[in-house]
Amino acid sequence: MRGILIVAVIIQIVLAIQTDGLTRALAELSAFLLLLGLVISVKRARKAKQAKFEIEEV
Repeated sequence: MRGILIVAVIIQIVLAIQTDGLTRALAELSAFLLLLGLVISVKRARKAKQAKFEIEEV
């Protein structure tokens, strides 16, 4: 899942570099939103891993 998001962000950045106007703005916005989704995904995975570790400790 994370790999797909990273590839999508890279594609959107390349698209933003090569275009102008509304297309560029939409590519930048979608790259930002995808990056935000990636960060949230990583945070949730870390929380779940930490919670699993705490349960095993008890």
